[in-house]
Amino acid sequence: MKRRDEMKVTLILPAIGKKPGEKYLKSWLMEPLTIAVISSLIPKEVDREVFDDRIESIDYDTDTDAVLITVETYTAKRAYYISEQFRKRGKRVIMGGYHVTLCPEEALEHCDAIMVNNCGDNMKLLLKDLKNNDLKTCYEGKPCIDYKKADRSVYKRQQKKYLPVSLVETGRGCFHNCEFCSIAKYYNSGYIHRDVKDIVEEMKSCKHKLYFLVDDSIFSDKEFARELFKEIKKLHITWTTQITLDIARDDETLRLMKDSGCEMVLIGFESINSGNLKQMNKEWTARLGERDELIEKIHKAGISIYASFVFGFDEDTEESFIRTLEFSKKHQFFVIAYNHLLAFPGTPTYKAFQEEGRLICDKWWLQEGYTFGTISFVPKLVTAEELRALCRKYKTRFFKFGSIFERGITCFKRTKKLYINFAYWCINILFHFEVDQRIGIPVGENLEELIK
Repeated sequence: MKRRDEMKVTLILPAIGKKPGEKYLKSWLMEPLTIAVISSLIPKEVDREVFDDRIESIDYDTDTDAVLITVETYTAKRAYYISEQFRKRGKRVIMGGYHVTLCPEEALEHCDAIMVNNCGDNMKLLLKDLKNNDLKTCYEGKPCIDYKKADRSVYKRQQKKYLPVSLVETGRGCFHNCEFCSIAKYYNSGYIHRDVKDIVEEMKSCKHKLYFLVDDSIFSDKEFARELFKEIKKLHITWTTQITLDIARDDETLRLMKDSGCEMVLIGFESINSGNLKQMNKEWTARLGERDELIEKIHKAGISIYASFVFGFDEDTEESFIRTLEFSKKHQFFVIAYNHLLAFPGTPTYKAFQEEGRLICDKWWLQEGYTFGTISFVPKLVTAEELRALCRKYKTRFFKFGSIFERGITCFKRTKKLYINFAYWCINILFHFEVDQRIGIPVGENLEELIK
């Protein structure tokens, strides 16, 4: 129980959903960095507790002054349910996050106040208003990344339940403007980054020595990236991050990445069809030069690639999948993601589908019975069901044991680090079994079960 003279807030990370009687998907259990960042913005004198909906039951009767929920589009349905339970008990609920910023009016229907954009200094104002019983309905911030160190102490007791990877945020946003991307909309195609010194100090304090640098496009500021890589090199660690393919044109930065311990990068290729790239406003990738040569440069540097593709654009047919699978096997990617296109609210893609009458459901993220993998729009050249089936079919082919074994040999040739090779086998075997486990997960459902 909290003392009468101190304030207490409850931080909640909602889960996506799970199948009845089954545990939450293992590959979705990264440490909740968002919660750690929010906690770092709360003054030390304020008591706090955390409920990670993915791994534990939420105590709706907890003694608290306010409930803060971070919301993404896939977790909105669950977040609104959680909010309802607390509000029934007279608790004040505040929501923030990407989805809230993109759909503020919708979110306000389900809570007492919202925080739009990054909260930053607005957190202190929010807490002051809570204490004075003067809560506003909207606290509008601006894109920022002004914290010193994420507060991981709030989930220390649960650390063993997460994957053994330390998440450290380096930057937010991307200067590209892909039409389907909610990040581009959120940050208005801008990029901001943390201070290098703060990043390095946080990395030194992390438990796991395999790091994922959380950044939408770390190459957006070349000078910052180079300075960061030089400092990370001194830590003698292994890390990975998300980049755009254009980094392969910069030999110096590529060398610095590898020398500093980078072993793998996630690249959103999205499509190898020029028409689709034009539709998503990503034809700039075609102007980089020969795509195969750039990929080879990254591999020759000793860096593996997690290649991500999106299907469902207007020129996609089964032939698109066939060509992409051949492309993926040709380059022996470490791992791949074959995802269907999602029309995230607030993006140009969503607006275009809405105007063309191609959305099957305007608010698909709240649709009753919506499951992970369900297509929420009408594709041009295949049906929605065909698109869903094709994503499953070709993911299954890439993660066949024969393919895993073949690529495993290539992985060993690219790097002799035992840790990376061990990770390769663990990840690919996990994904082999998760292809079918992911399909059909009911969004926002079965999370009150004791099995987590």
